Amino acid sequence: MSDAADVLVLGGGPAGCAAALRACALGLSVQIIERRATRGGRACNGWIGPAGAGLCESLGLDPARIGAERFAGLRLHTWDIRRHVDVSEPDIWGWVVDRTAFDDALFQAARQAGAVGLAGVAAEQVTLGESLVRLRLGDGREVVGRTLLLADGLHSYAAGAANLTPAGRAPRVPQCLYAEFEVPASAAGLEIVIGSNRAGLIATVTRKGTRARLSLLTRGAQAELRAAFQPLLAAARQAGLLPPGPTPEIQAHPSPAGLALDLDTHVGKRCLLLGDAGGFVSAFSNEGIYPAMMSGVLAADVVARALKAPVPQDELASFGVEWRTRLADYLRMPNTDLSLLVPLVFNNPQMCLRVARAFLHGQAF
Repeated sequence: MSDAADVLVLGGGPAGCAAALRACALGLSVQIIERRATRGGRACNGWIGPAGAGLCESLGLDPARIGAERFAGLRLHTWDIRRHVDVSEPDIWGWVVDRTAFDDALFQAARQAGAVGLAGVAAEQVTLGESLVRLRLGDGREVVGRTLLLADGLHSYAAGAANLTPAGRAPRVPQCLYAEFEVPASAAGLEIVIGSNRAGLIATVTRKGTRARLSLLTRGAQAELRAAFQPLLAAARQAGLLPPGPTPEIQAHPSPAGLALDLDTHVGKRCLLLGDAGGFVSAFSNEGIYPAMMSGVLAADVVARALKAPVPQDELASFGVEWRTRLADYLRMPNTDLSLLVPLVFNNPQMCLRVARAFLHGQAF
């Protein structure tokens, strides 16, 4: 069918746009459907490590253009923020990003690479046929493609329609709270606060320009998360990590941290599940930009092979092996009980370095 795109991408965030950029580079025709008309207010820790920065550069994305600023080294804090250790090895670096600028730049880069981009319209019906995929959009239009990449977020309607997630039932995922603060202008930086309870409380403070963001993740109950946030904020202010004054709005959102490893499959009929929709977020650090983008790049490579294969579905099935080979270590929790490890970390420089590398690189302790 002449008007069918090789690849339909549902979702114009990091996963969808990275997939589109890679697919265009491979000579495929691409159409992106993004339900949001504007991109502010994304729930995100706002940093990526060396692998994510390298992936952005390999896709031709200039740091300045995507609102990224480099940080070198990081600081680890005890939960009461009374002790800290600076870790400054050459491989401990990354970018702090402004997600609004980052997402906008990715979407524009994908369009400049040749993808057709539709923003401000949602898919309301998904039909997965034997040879084609059809999406009925909210404005009445229909778009047709040979394959579909689902990158439309944690509560993906299309994933349920494709039988990749339980219809009408949201997956059980960790919770995250975050708040943003106005601060004096400073260089980009990343600070990590590690709790010693078994629920795995992990907080980060990112700084870029005159903005700082405090994020807190736990695998425990949401009530525990909220109970921990205010004392953490008070300790951060007392230590000078965050400014005094009125507390800004505290926002809550579910995070699919580590969910990719628990899903039965990411492969449906002529479609693949990417990004937050596929649970591609680190269980330890809650960092999701790099694994989302890498899931998109890997998916585009698989689709390019599938479109040349006698039985495309057989080639699409290889996506599970591809992403596990590349991302499983980054996504999973460290194989050590943090409640036992944390008391040792701040007395041992090598342990501090191992924690920092686990956080930034997904390396095992």
